Amino acid sequence: MRIWLLLGLLSGLAVAAGCATVTKTPGENLAHVRSVLELDMLQVGDDWNLIWLADRQGRLTRWHTR
Repeated sequence: MRIWLLLGLLSGLAVAAGCATVTKTPGENLAHVRSVLELDMLQVGDDWNLIWLADRQGRLTRWHTR
């Protein structure tokens, strides 16, 4: 009986916790989207110069895109 009680308690805790600890707040999500868009806008200039062959032929960028 103790095992069933313990298993019930553990499963109840697992259901109550759910994935709530892994989610991002709307502010964090917006900051991430803004960061990605900012890096994309920095990369546009390099891509445009590569299309018109006005810059080096390498695929490396001078922008930090981690």
